[in-house]
Amino acid sequence: MPETSRARRLGYALNAFPYHTLAELWPVLEQDVLAIKARCFPTEPFPIELRFSAPIVQELQTDRAAVAKLKAFLATNDLHLVTVNAFVLSRFHGERVKEHVYLPAWHESDERKNFTCASIDLLTQLAVAAVGNRGDPRLASAATDFVSASVPFGALKPVTMAQIAPNILACAEHARQLHQRTGIRCVVALEPEPGLTVETTGEVLEFFRAHVPEKLRSYLGVNFDLSHQLVEFEDLTASVRAIQDAGILLAKIHVTCAAELPELKPFYEDSIYLHQTTGADATGQRKFFSLDWPTQFPPGLTTYRVHYHLPVFPSELPSTLRQVEQFLTGPLPDCPLIIETYTWPQQLRGRDRLVDNICREIEWVRSKI
Repeated sequence: MPETSRARRLGYALNAFPYHTLAELWPVLEQDVLAIKARCFPTEPFPIELRFSAPIVQELQTDRAAVAKLKAFLATNDLHLVTVNAFVLSRFHGERVKEHVYLPAWHESDERKNFTCASIDLLTQLAVAAVGNRGDPRLASAATDFVSASVPFGALKPVTMAQIAPNILACAEHARQLHQRTGIRCVVALEPEPGLTVETTGEVLEFFRAHVPEKLRSYLGVNFDLSHQLVEFEDLTASVRAIQDAGILLAKIHVTCAAELPELKPFYEDSIYLHQTTGADATGQRKFFSLDWPTQFPPGLTTYRVHYHLPVFPSELPSTLRQVEQFLTGPLPDCPLIIETYTWPQQLRGRDRLVDNICREIEWVRSKI
């Protein structure tokens, strides 16, 4: 593996694997993750993003031995837990997901807030060794001064910023107090996504300007997903620069690829995930959005993009890979780069080739950075 700070920050999100409970997670860690580690990170720490479901959080909250076992496994096998996905409480594979990924909604109850705070508590316990080991040169430039938990940046529109802000800020305050007690800094990584209250970089800037006080700026940041912002037809480098110039923390970047089509021909129509389809005119301006596959289209559109995490390497479907490559070969912020292709079970022979496909993605991205 190249000895560069960029290379040391490159990892993978485990939500590609269909687990929902601790019992289902363990074979993934012991077999699949260690296989990827041996092939792609034989002498280096493997930065990973765990996915926390409601059952996993409940099990870890009530079983201190399970927390100790998981923490020991990560440390023993040189797996660097830099972040967790605390986005989806329900099952994420094998059944209809669609808009359920955003439930429970921030503004409808305290359930989302409580789950996020519980996830932060557990992440702090699991990440103590990795974050505290400042003397390990292999962890340098890997953003080891904080760990993060990614969550949805709001609910489906038309829910407003004012409605989602109170519980989001409560989670950031929880992270601040946790830092004071434990010395471990956790960041709530808000993830903009097409159709949510906050989906564009402009809306990110607006939310932080209007709702986030200075004392919480170290505990509330952005999970910048390349696919999401490409579906918005944004310039990735310009968007990242705007976030940084506004003094907003980039907690991590999800290295992902969207579909890009000159005409909208449905694919994976029976997908359990939303397609979140946009269209742009000849000037590249987004003029159309549909939460899932649209049934009607406005005239004058020349390009369509679909939020469907295609492989981060050349694939059979046309994609935004060129834009992703341009971003990766340019100036990158000093934060974890986490590849996230959770749709693998629906692509390229699915679960049987999952490790092979993931290793191929890691090598492609590594070759660009």
